[in-house]
Amino acid sequence: MATVAEVNNAFRKKKMSIQLPYPEDWLVKDLQILDKRDSARGVKVLLAVELIREGKTIQDLCFLEGDIDRDEIRGPVQVDSPEKRSHILPVRNRFDFDSEAEVASYLRESFVSLLLDNEYRIEEHPEADLYGSLGPRGFFVMCALRCDEQASGKARQLIELRKKHKHMHDYGLVVPAFQEPLGISLTQQESWVMAHVELLSNYRVGVYGVDNADPNRIYPFTVYPQVRGLLRYFVAASRQWQDVRVRYMMSRKDAECA
Repeated sequence: MATVAEVNNAFRKKKMSIQLPYPEDWLVKDLQILDKRDSARGVKVLLAVELIREGKTIQDLCFLEGDIDRDEIRGPVQVDSPEKRSHILPVRNRFDFDSEAEVASYLRESFVSLLLDNEYRIEEHPEADLYGSLGPRGFFVMCALRCDEQASGKARQLIELRKKHKHMHDYGLVVPAFQEPLGISLTQQESWVMAHVELLSNYRVGVYGVDNADPNRIYPFTVYPQVRGLLRYFVAASRQWQDVRVRYMMSRKDAECA
């Protein structure tokens, strides 16, 4: 194992002006590059870091950005993209729903598909609306039709599960990405997320929005899960969200003007 200081020195030797934001004497047990973006003179990386501090293991996600001194630019740098999904669900091409039961089924099917794509086993669990296991690690999922009091209650349940089961599992609240067909405007929805983001992030509870039209797209609104395959998927999905959001808002304005 190397110390944080040694890892940062290795970055400098590679002519990258990035460094881990931890005390220099901490030990780095493992370091994985989850996502990397290169430009002509810069680099952005998302790292999964496992550290040892006073005999205790600490797992963290670390986003670093800095300059890089390249001796010669040899054309565009190829960046690996997340693996394509294999459990593909049919696209709806509509944003509304016929019933709340349809919404609940849609959210569950979407997240089940994502978990299966990452080799989870779907099981019944009395403490969650949906539960998947990957070896000893589980994923506790609650589903809410809209960001309202029901969602707040489910969020509190997930926090209690996190207190009970600790960091050995992942926890997520799944909602529709756009809830106007269900009576909640995008402004109200985002206000709810902002009001809860700090508390949920502290307890590593994710909020994930399933695209109304395409169940194969799920966007992260708070923290990411720790399993590498899911993490890579949500890192990519987070970059798509702003474009999808803007297109949705423009379509709403066009509809109002029509």
